[in-house]
Amino acid sequence: MLKIYISGIEYRLSLLFPAVLVVLLTLDKTGVAAWCVAASVMHEFGHFIAIYAMGSRPSGVDIGVFGVSVHQSRGKMTSHYNNMLIALAGPVVNLFSFTLLFAIFGWTTPTIVHLVMAVFNLLPIEALDGGQAVFYALAGFFGEEKAERIIYYVSIIFLIPLATTGFFLLIHSGYNYTLLAVSVYLGLLIIFKRKAD
Repeated sequence: MLKIYISGIEYRLSLLFPAVLVVLLTLDKTGVAAWCVAASVMHEFGHFIAIYAMGSRPSGVDIGVFGVSVHQSRGKMTSHYNNMLIALAGPVVNLFSFTLLFAIFGWTTPTIVHLVMAVFNLLPIEALDGGQAVFYALAGFFGEEKAERIIYYVSIIFLIPLATTGFFLLIHSGYNYTLLAVSVYLGLLIIFKRKAD
């Protein structure tokens, strides 16, 4: 793990991340991978802007093969409502980018990438922005412990059809395992989080 400090924020970079990124960008001849990386950077930038707009600041950022995790400073934690807005900021940036790109260029690869990233991240699954937003909304009404239980069951309810669709897509196409792999990954994240708690 490579650690870099910039303006008091600790960035922790998995050494596997640059290697996977180089391989992905090298093997992809369609250009979709580059657009996905660009959309992801814009997505995370949306979270950063929202954190600062809410009067907080990141204390650390973990950059790994499976995504980016931004941690807020303990002394400057925000309310459940503000955390919900921070969680939604990434998908909002992608939706804004989609709208702008669609208005100018129509249905292009970058347009579709932003739309898919926004919609997927808005799913109410615990590890995604939509799940985090639902958790904070519920925590404001019922408390964090009950919100944790509710979002766990909501995540399972959404993951089962997602994984089933991914399985049928793999069977039908014979090669497209992306949705199934993402569903399994999200499911494992939920399981490991439960074990850690």
